Amino acid sequence: MMNQSKGENRKQRPEQSEGSEIINDLAALALLTALVLLFFWRIITPRLEDRAVFPPGDFTEQFWAFRVYAARAFAEGHLPLWSENFNSGHPFLADVQSALFYPISLIWTLIVVAVRGANFTLLDLEIEAIVHFVLAGAFTYLFARRVIGSRVAALVSALTFTFGGYLTSYPPQQLAILETATWLPLALLFLDLAVESSVIASEAKQSPNHLGIASARYYVAAGVTLGIAALAGHPQTFMFVGYACVIYFVWRIANCELRIANARRKFYVLPFAFSLLIAIGISAAQWLPTLEYQLISTRATMTWAEAARGFPTLDPLQMILPGFINAFSSPLYIGILPLWLAIFALWVNRSRAKIFWAALALGSLLIAFGFYVFAYAIFYHFVPGFALFRGQERLALVISFALALLAGYGWRELQSSFDVKRARRVWALLPAGIVISLMFVCALYISGTLKQSGQVAFLGTRAGLMTLLFVLTSVLVGKYVFAPRSSDSEKPGASGEGRMVIVLTIALIAFDLFSINTQAYNAPPRDHYPATSIIQTIKNDRGVFRVADEGKMPGHFGIMHNLEEIGGISPLKIARYDFLRDHLPAEKLWSLLNVRYAITERPGFHDAELVTHDGSTRLLRLNDPMPRAWFAPYAVHNANDDQVLAAMASDAFDPWNVAYIADASPFPIPSPDRRGAGGEVKRAAEFTRITPEHARVVVNAPADGLLVLSENYYYPGWRAVVDGAPAPILRANVALSAVPVRAGAGRVDFVFDPWSVKMGMVVTLVTFFIAIVGMLVVYCLPIQRVV
Repeated sequence: MMNQSKGENRKQRPEQSEGSEIINDLAALALLTALVLLFFWRIITPRLEDRAVFPPGDFTEQFWAFRVYAARAFAEGHLPLWSENFNSGHPFLADVQSALFYPISLIWTLIVVAVRGANFTLLDLEIEAIVHFVLAGAFTYLFARRVIGSRVAALVSALTFTFGGYLTSYPPQQLAILETATWLPLALLFLDLAVESSVIASEAKQSPNHLGIASARYYVAAGVTLGIAALAGHPQTFMFVGYACVIYFVWRIANCELRIANARRKFYVLPFAFSLLIAIGISAAQWLPTLEYQLISTRATMTWAEAARGFPTLDPLQMILPGFINAFSSPLYIGILPLWLAIFALWVNRSRAKIFWAALALGSLLIAFGFYVFAYAIFYHFVPGFALFRGQERLALVISFALALLAGYGWRELQSSFDVKRARRVWALLPAGIVISLMFVCALYISGTLKQSGQVAFLGTRAGLMTLLFVLTSVLVGKYVFAPRSSDSEKPGASGEGRMVIVLTIALIAFDLFSINTQAYNAPPRDHYPATSIIQTIKNDRGVFRVADEGKMPGHFGIMHNLEEIGGISPLKIARYDFLRDHLPAEKLWSLLNVRYAITERPGFHDAELVTHDGSTRLLRLNDPMPRAWFAPYAVHNANDDQVLAAMASDAFDPWNVAYIADASPFPIPSPDRRGAGGEVKRAAEFTRITPEHARVVVNAPADGLLVLSENYYYPGWRAVVDGAPAPILRANVALSAVPVRAGAGRVDFVFDPWSVKMGMVVTLVTFFIAIVGMLVVYCLPIQRVV
């Protein structure tokens, strides 16, 4: 048997042929696609005078830069495991936001590389983001169509989620959030199908084995969907998606009218556990390297103060006045008509399904407040994962999705028989909203006359728009609920009038959400990474060196201009390298890290000269920095980073002669107190980068000692080979690398070949193969299917 809401839906649905149903659903999906293209028309328009771009931020400086690097590596014919362009060497693939194996971005990047080579443009990435809006709308429509039963109601839910404040606020800026969140409704759809197919098999008194086979295809599909979401590159959003799926699955099982025998419950739990295993296996190519990196990164631990930030408790006010807290960023806003429909759904008929989605939205909101409300503290201590990530306001994903479904339920109730008196009481909220908006307009007008500011002007304009939206919604709904009826169950108009109401509803929701949320995507086009005189001067130098930037360049300019810099804006960094950068004085750090050029506002410093400038931004050249690799004849064994850093910061530190190592050398290396005559040993090593994952150093050591490199080669997966024989890589000078070498000339090769990447790719491919074969086998079995 179906749950109550599904049974009601089937009764209300008119008899139509399967072909007609499919055609109508395809028409609804086509409408959603057209609206997405209309929403982003200034991004994709061929008319250059009207062209707009995504605004500067993480989208351009993090995700575009990462994709440019991946495209460059693919064009050169290798997998981008390591990047030399930022953080003095960075495990690129292990950085989860690279999302290298996310199927859509991987396929799209390879297509662009095949067509244009390494020239991956900003528009290419914007198109990828727009495609995910189409997918999010389509998946939401399919899920809502199934659980609500009404095609128009599903369209209302899809419009609300796709163009609502959450999906159009920060997720596109942080592309990994958008691409992960997109798969939530599809995973829920497959889980719903899996549960219902099992229930049908149980009702038919089929054997336990047949019961499991009946739903296997849907559990596998749910697992693959979750695996794809995990590959999209945002673990926190994936955690929210996973928990939402678990909660929905548990509720769906508990809500079945069929009294499931205890002996059969395992046929629901075990397949779901199998789905999670498939998700883990599908995403292993990403999470295994990421986990390895996470353990030694700056995010290895998270404090309460970092994790507990969330929505201010005043933020829900943005549901009726978006922009009140943060201009152009109102993730809780779902539109005036959808909000009214969500309230209406709960007011006139509180079914189990509506109560579930309302409880999910309310519970998520309480947690999203972070430290402002005690609810998050419970999750921080007792629910796995919530103590690992900051920014609990990202739970707006679940809030927005649940409210979007409630809006769809509200539309369905509005089209069905309902309590007219209750409906008119709910309608009274809309005039109240008009009054509130007018009060804001008056208050902001008065404050604006006393103190002019851009924010006051913005809020005044926004409050005026909200008044208009409340008026339009009041007229549309009021005409419906106050229309004369001959009976409580009669609809207030003929079929032609009903179709007009549908058109006006869709138009009003689109007008509302487009008016509020498109402003964030109308940034004027500009060159985000111009080849200024400073950049051109650096690129004209063909030597081996790094660049230091003191906040004057856009993020990841090293990737975009193919330079090697010591910084970067990736939120994940190797912890010891970050510690060295933060605590060693700049001039000493720059010399030690082979920095030849510094981009700064400083007028200059000792042993540096001004090369060129661009306004107040100066390019300084260091006259005598350390090379990329050098020979140090003496070593001090000390694993205490604080002591080593203090010694390195002193004027007595001589990196040419002494290196502090944290690991034991396989053969004795003299200590400084046994130093002999001879002084500095320069130009004893020559560094050559063959690929980002392979470097070679030719060394001519006058005695046994250390080959020291200003590289992050002390990282899992890097290995050294000295004249064909494996050699250990020691951690030197807090975060650098060193290899013990014997006296004489030789060659040292460094190769990045991490086991985690190979193992992860094997697990992913094997899991994917098993899933495909399993789906084919199950599909060929003669079993009853869910329609």
